Amino acid sequence: MSDQPQSHAENLPQFSPQAKATLSQLQQQFNASIQTIDQLKARMAERARVTEIIRGRVQQEIHPLVQQMVASRVALVKLLDDAYQTQDFPRLEREKLATFLREQTMHLIHHYQTDELGDILQRYSQPADPPHQAPAQVKSETQHLLKQVLGLDVNLEDLADMEAFQARLDQQMQEEQERREAQRAHRQKTKAQQAKQAKAKVEMESISKASRRLYTTLAKLLHPDRERDPAARLWKEEAMKQVTLAYHQDDFFELLRLQMEFMHEQEQVLAQVPEEQLTYYVKLLQEQIQELEDEQSNYYIGPEAQLYHDFGGTPKQIEAKFRSAKKGLREEIKDLEVALGTFQDPAAVLEFLKSLKNH
Repeated sequence: MSDQPQSHAENLPQFSPQAKATLSQLQQQFNASIQTIDQLKARMAERARVTEIIRGRVQQEIHPLVQQMVASRVALVKLLDDAYQTQDFPRLEREKLATFLREQTMHLIHHYQTDELGDILQRYSQPADPPHQAPAQVKSETQHLLKQVLGLDVNLEDLADMEAFQARLDQQMQEEQERREAQRAHRQKTKAQQAKQAKAKVEMESISKASRRLYTTLAKLLHPDRERDPAARLWKEEAMKQVTLAYHQDDFFELLRLQMEFMHEQEQVLAQVPEEQLTYYVKLLQEQIQELEDEQSNYYIGPEAQLYHDFGGTPKQIEAKFRSAKKGLREEIKDLEVALGTFQDPAAVLEFLKSLKNH
């Protein structure tokens, strides 16, 4: 469901208590659902607006520094690889350098798609020998696999007698078939359950009709082909686009809001809705609330979550995060440039390797 423009409070469909009368529980639920959806939409629209700004700033301010940093790290890896190939370092330091190069190339390839380092990674990635398995362990694992695939507790020796093995397999298949038939019989719906299911189906059809009926009402009111005045026709074309978009996005809230906006002269639009129909309205709105809440949860687990975590927040927090990120990248680039100059001397490389901890 796409973000809709934030609605004005006066266009929100709401029940208003009449003189000496209070709203029914159903009307209160309707009002509360409308307000919740309006708040969710407003928060999501603001989040989308801020995220778009952040994405643009990251592209403009952060990516160039990242590219510069990656280029310097690639150059450093190539320089140290050349040192490994040409310099006679002690065994311990050579092992440290090989480990360092392997870790650096893996990180750069995985995070920054520096595929040109593939040959270097392969050079320092020695495949580990598979662990030796005792015959008993192999036998146990094979039997476990047979049990998973065939569902049988079999000894490997059983496979020597294929007739006995086939008989056991047939027996188990028969038992499995009987178990499934028993489960199927157990799941047979009672008459009460079937009646409940039929009622739920009718309700779902009524809920679908509620949205369709509202769309049809607005379409009749706003159909531009019946309008002769050019200005009014243009207005109706734009209004009809909004109505059609809301209908195709299953945005029942927006259909109700547009009804209030485009039929505002009919003050009793909601008051004329029968209570049974209002029940379906409330169900539709509650379903939409659930959808919006699920969509909102993507803020924390979706593809934009890390971006917002790194750079989102209040305007002051956003500025602080960008300043910090750019400062960190510039400092890393400066350090890499120093290292690229220093490591031209093999003695400096050796000192660097001695400072590394053993893995």
